[in-house]
Amino acid sequence: MLKVFHERPLAAYLTYRTLGLTWAFAPFQVYYLQHRGLSVADVFDLNVVFGLAAVAFEVPTGAFADRRGRRVAMSLGAFVMSFACLCFIFGRGFGAFALANVLSALSMCLASGADSAYLYDHLNARKQLGHYGRWEGLGTAAKGLGNLAAVLVGSLLYHYTHPTAVFWLTALTTAVAGVVALGLPERRTLREGRVSDHLRRALNTLRTDPRLASVVLFGAVSFVLLRLSLFADQPHLEAHLHGAWLRYTVLSMGALAALKEIGTALLASASGYLFKQYRVASLSVALGLFLLAAYALMGTDHGLLCVPLMVLLATAFGVFSPLMRMLMNRVIVHSHERATLLSVEGMGRRLLFAAISPLFGRAVEASSLHATFSGTAWVAGAAYLALGAFAFGAFRAGPSASVEGSARVSVA
Repeated sequence: MLKVFHERPLAAYLTYRTLGLTWAFAPFQVYYLQHRGLSVADVFDLNVVFGLAAVAFEVPTGAFADRRGRRVAMSLGAFVMSFACLCFIFGRGFGAFALANVLSALSMCLASGADSAYLYDHLNARKQLGHYGRWEGLGTAAKGLGNLAAVLVGSLLYHYTHPTAVFWLTALTTAVAGVVALGLPERRTLREGRVSDHLRRALNTLRTDPRLASVVLFGAVSFVLLRLSLFADQPHLEAHLHGAWLRYTVLSMGALAALKEIGTALLASASGYLFKQYRVASLSVALGLFLLAAYALMGTDHGLLCVPLMVLLATAFGVFSPLMRMLMNRVIVHSHERATLLSVEGMGRRLLFAAISPLFGRAVEASSLHATFSGTAWVAGAAYLALGAFAFGAFRAGPSASVEGSARVSVA
């Protein structure tokens, strides 16, 4: 089987993206943790644990991928997720679930950046970079289809068998993804230097290139808005389910998650076409305006309108992920720093999410979902305005002298 994947790397890559992040438990995680005795505030505190762990792991895992190989990092990340599922299954109390979140963060960081760097360098070696946007979109679509199947099966397993069944399902699919990744062909990428050296060079690149800094900041703000909305699904649904229908909350969340994955996959599969028809800057502005409008509507007395809004917010992930990777890969100069810099971008978004998540959770408990969404829309609007002014100046000025000099040295 590994030989087949080696001979058809792009098919193997899409198979990995289909299975590698199929976290079947994701739509039911809040519900599961609450039934294990955690409060809403505890759940959002676990987001802090996840976010800080991701910040700590992002650059070391990116450097690991740059030094030891992207396929090795992708495979290891999948196997680590299987161990995280065991912590969710057998864990009791906040500490055990915190460990599960730490392992989940490690798994995500090992794959995040490494998969995109693998695809970019693979197409570059075959002189097919013109197709990168299309394949990145297809990879996101494959992930969406994998999650679609996982949440549909997971909702049935959770409701009719046992809540831990969704974690067993995730452990199995991610383990298979780890095997698939081992079959990807890749030239040896071993590089000298400590992780601290990789981090220092990446942060120096970020400091001296305002274009790269503006892309990282845009990704962080947008990611927080996209991610926060996911944790409001359960209270939104329970506000509209009454009486006997509350027994079907899990199935309702599964159906909602399935709708989200369908929308995400469709939009991601069309992202290659969007990149050809529209400038990435225009798509970035459109994404920001959409997120602000969605949060503003969530802050009103919207009734059942929350359901299509939640679906649309999640669907935006379909264009956000390939758009961010397109933006980052365009402004990264050196290939050997690609996975590390992509990890730095991930570190920035996770750090901001870890800072905002507990505030969002406590605001929901102290006031209401409507007021929290409305306040978040105002804060995000101000952040986007400041970021827009910074990005306009950065891209108008072009790359800094140090970046241009590095590029010349690299080409020579």
